[in-house]
Amino acid sequence: MNVYSPKDCILQRGERCNGALLVSHGEVEILKGNVVERKMQRLDRFAEECLFIDKVASHTVRSKGFSEIVFVPRVDFQRILASQCDEDHIAQMKNTAIALSQNVSKSKANKLFGSAEEFTPTGIQRHFHPSSLSRKIWDCIVLLGLVFYTFSIPLSFFYVVENTPFSETSTLLILGYVVDLFFLVDVILQWNFFIFFDEGLLVYDTIHIREKFYNQRNRTRELLALFPFDLISCFFRGRFCHYFRLGKYSVYD
Repeated sequence: MNVYSPKDCILQRGERCNGALLVSHGEVEILKGNVVERKMQRLDRFAEECLFIDKVASHTVRSKGFSEIVFVPRVDFQRILASQCDEDHIAQMKNTAIALSQNVSKSKANKLFGSAEEFTPTGIQRHFHPSSLSRKIWDCIVLLGLVFYTFSIPLSFFYVVENTPFSETSTLLILGYVVDLFFLVDVILQWNFFIFFDEGLLVYDTIHIREKFYNQRNRTRELLALFPFDLISCFFRGRFCHYFRLGKYSVYD
């Protein structure tokens, strides 16, 4: 068993792999270039096919934090197989490993080994990757928007109590509408484009992205909270503008 510190390289792309890797503790990242394509946690494994065949690593394996990795050498594994399994069984496992390595019968190999299809985001998609700088910046802006709601919406309530006219609070409301527009864009991106990790595998197809969105969000409350009732009330002299701002609290609970 080997212990690795954060950002330590466990296996470099292009390096010959003489066995399989098993995560005993911690979290490990699988990278292609600088893009994280998969995350592995306790009992996840990498390069199982190398227990049967000689192969050069196509990805870099890096420790995310402190981790413990068990390396299973091919020579020792083959010795154990020879003593415990018959030749037909060994040949069947070897053929499966070769199929995985050569991308033959990929769906069968994925079911057996739990491997994800190789996918490298390109173009605008790379900005939607959960580990990208763009997503991190976007999440920070979301946090700032929530902070703005935290302080601005109670102010709106006080303006309702004091019956303050719209003309005296226009700056606060306009800033609020800008933040509302940002959260509307955020919902659209989360519904269609934001790639995510599921059990260490990168999920990037629109169907599963929307399925995750529906499972995590209440669509009725989203619609009611994002609909600009307060903006429409401006056509009625803005009397109820601040009152309708209170509904924004239900967007992100």
